[in-house]
Amino acid sequence: MKKTLLVAALMAVNFILSQTYNNGGLSTGATSKGGTAAPAGYTWSELQNNTGNTTESNTSLGLGGTFSSATASFFIADDFTVPAGSSWQITTIDFFAYQTNYAGATAPFNTVRVNMFSSDPSVAGAVSVYGDDTTNRFSAAVDANMYRTGNTSVPVAAVPTTVRKIWKVTASTPKTLSPGTYWIKYQLQNVVTASAGFLPPVTIVGSRGLPTFNAKQFDAILSTWAPITDTGNPVAAPDVPLDMPFVITFTATTLGTQETMQYDNRIQVYPNPAKDNFRINNPEKLKISSVEIIDASGKLVRTLQGSEEYSVSDLPKGNYILKIKNEGGLTKITKLLKQ
Repeated sequence: MKKTLLVAALMAVNFILSQTYNNGGLSTGATSKGGTAAPAGYTWSELQNNTGNTTESNTSLGLGGTFSSATASFFIADDFTVPAGSSWQITTIDFFAYQTNYAGATAPFNTVRVNMFSSDPSVAGAVSVYGDDTTNRFSAAVDANMYRTGNTSVPVAAVPTTVRKIWKVTASTPKTLSPGTYWIKYQLQNVVTASAGFLPPVTIVGSRGLPTFNAKQFDAILSTWAPITDTGNPVAAPDVPLDMPFVITFTATTLGTQETMQYDNRIQVYPNPAKDNFRINNPEKLKISSVEIIDASGKLVRTLQGSEEYSVSDLPKGNYILKIKNEGGLTKITKLLKQ
């Protein structure tokens, strides 16, 4: 009987293990493209250029996603997917923002408004499943140990700056979600209401952005939505869509097992959508042990190993979930669209 109770206790501990979903990274490393080291304990979040392109780079340091006055109020929205066969008991969501030239020891943000939808909130008929546009769900805010800066190499050499310290701002969001794709609409607010903060978009080393990125911005004064894009530097550079970083902490029952889904911001899948092959951006050369491909029904359709490029040419078109596992037992879960 004691042995049985011990096993049950261990299973219970496993069940409540917190996991995280990361919608995309910000850190680009401790050394800038131009060769400047970040201050001790910090990394850069540096605007990017596509690998091999030395004439065009991103220009969007941060987007408006704050309330700063009765005439300036913006929200950001982006989506995430709870995999088939899974249930997420969400506890908190982390967002990221900076206040240019702010030098205080504590965060300049003390308000977070969160509204979750079961579909794109910019499309008529979207239904809110949690939260609203007015309640403050602020829980905590800490230094994210990153500085946002422009590209220090492309199209011209520049010196990185430390005037944009990034803060991680946490909202308390107790909500259980069943499988599906959801949208988070959110807004931050500064301690000093008249001061506007900015929210940096997802940043991938060697890439201006991915075709699947689809974040949107809402102007609460004009009641208008717009896709978030980077117009590029110089002006003649093509526009690219952007995503916004956030981290969801949750516990889950998924496919009958429990996994610690620790998402490494440096691991990105491209091209996505993929036609014949996809690759995994792995700048730190983390040891990937396997890549599992799961279809929309939750069925494991393939396990891939030992390669930097993976073939999916014979898979049917559609949406898939990738489980990218490293040798340390951590797993990154992300979406893959097969064309």
